[in-house]
Amino acid sequence: MQYETEEQQVEALKEWWAENGKAVIVGIVIGVLLVGAWMWWKSSQEKKAIAASDNFSQSLEALQAGDHAKVKELAAAKADHSGTLYSAYTGLTAARAAVEQGNLDEAASELQWVVDNAGLDDVGVIARVRLARVKAALGDAAGGLSVLPTSYPDVFAHLVEEARGDLHVAAGDNAAAREAYQAAIDTGRAADRDALQMKFNELATVGGKS
Repeated sequence: MQYETEEQQVEALKEWWAENGKAVIVGIVIGVLLVGAWMWWKSSQEKKAIAASDNFSQSLEALQAGDHAKVKELAAAKADHSGTLYSAYTGLTAARAAVEQGNLDEAASELQWVVDNAGLDDVGVIARVRLARVKAALGDAAGGLSVLPTSYPDVFAHLVEEARGDLHVAAGDNAAAREAYQAAIDTGRAADRDALQMKFNELATVGGKS
């Protein structure tokens, strides 16, 4: 639309502003609020990650010093940093400290927290393997088998399958144990291939469940 005079342009602008000005202002305000909220969230996440990192560093130092009480104290704060990698590491550290003290129930609780809250799949896989072994040590091989991951990155295949084999042995299913041990052997990544092969060989002549 063309306007013949400047006054007509001004009047048209006034009319447009009357009709749309409120919406424009609201849009600007919302945009400012969204940017502000995003910047606040980013800052809070950075602070959360730093706090989680410090908490993990202190728990690791306490573990190395044999101060299990301190490790437990620091682990209690990990929920404040849930969703961060370091909070999961703190949980793994606390579980190790509990195992060193012979407190397997506490170790299982810490590992379950990591399984439920781990932000990364890799950490979750490690936590599940360790939780499965702790459950087996508590006499619950079936429960341990239930928490082992059914899908995982290839790099963890030897850990998962060897643990699965050990738990099947504990549950008395030698055939399933042999199958799991073979899968672990086939990865070619076992830390102690000879020991793993020995486990398989010991079951080689035993069929089915013992």
